[in-house]
Parts: sequence; C-alpha cells; structure tokens
Amino acid sequence: MSDHHDQPSVEIVRLPAERMDELEPLWSALYEHHHSLTPHLGTRARPLSDAWRDHVTLARRWLAEEPSSFVLGAELDGRLVGYALVRIVTGKLAVSWTISDPYADLAVLSVLPELRGRGIGTMLMDAINAELRRQGIRDLAITVITSNSDAERLYERRGAVPYTTVLLQQVAGGAGSTTPQLE
Repeated sequence: MSDHHDQPSVEIVRLPAERMDELEPLWSALYEHHHSLTPHLGTRARPLSDAWRDHVTLARRWLAEEPSSFVLGAELDGRLVGYALVRIVTGKLAVSWTISDPYADLAVLSVLPELRGRGIGTMLMDAINAELRRQGIRDLAITVITSNSDAERLYERRGAVPYTTVLLQQVAGGAGSTTPQLE
C-alpha cells in the first residue's frame, strides 16, 4: 500500500495471524492510554498480561472464523509502530437504521505514543477504507473510549458520526460487586 502524509518511510502491510505476538508493545501502549483516559473506572482495570492474552485469543478467533477480517500494520523502517484490527461481522448491527450487512468493526487502532499525531492513524484508516471498498462493505463501526477526544476528532474528520453511547453500571450485589449492600 502506498506511502503518504509526512511519513515517507511508513508502509502499511497486511499482517497474518501468525504475527499477532509482534503487536504486544502496541497493544500495551493502547492499554496504558485507555487507562490514563478512564480513571473513573478505577478498579475495573484488568492486568495487562490478562488483557493482552485475551485480545490475542479473540483476534485470532475472529481472523479464523471470518477470513475477510484483517490486521494491518504500520511499519516504519521495518519496525511495527501502529496497527489496526478490523473484524467483519455478518448480521444486522441495528434495526432502526440502515447499516450494511456485513459491516466492519474497527476493534483496535493503535499507534505508539511517540508517533501519534504524525498521520500514521490516518494512513491506517485510508488502508482500512480501501480494503473495505474492495470487499464491498459500506459501513464501519468504531468504538472510542468516551474521553479520547483525539481519536473522536480523527474519526469525525473522516466522516464518522456519533451513533450510540454505551454506559457501564455496576449492579449492587452482582457477582464481583464492590458496591456496599443496602440493609
């Protein structure tokens, strides 16, 4: 895929599932970024090693179950500095609006912190859009951590619009609840 923006040595490449382990530093950076943006979630943070293990397991399953799903890597001088995991989903996302079937779900987009703001995320998004057009997929669902305004701006500049908001409530007395019981 072609290079552009101010990163002449960045190349976007399709990564096979066998290269997932190489993405751990990028996942770790995203994990840390998300936790820095969500201090209000406090004790909900899972250990990084557990989150990474489950991410790799889930990503490999998605890639195996739906061969149209894909991972793109951004390589700078042969080093992975960003990646995107796109899951292709068959079935309606909603019944109140028209959404393509299948649709794409941007499960992860991560760029190393020291390289954010240099167009690498945009390059990954351009490559994602090109692949989705090639596959004939019209819609891309993107989930963004609520306080990640930089990511929201990136996606909105590309034409994404708010669709749903997911709120997280801990149910008092539920399994694993730390909320005191009322007596």
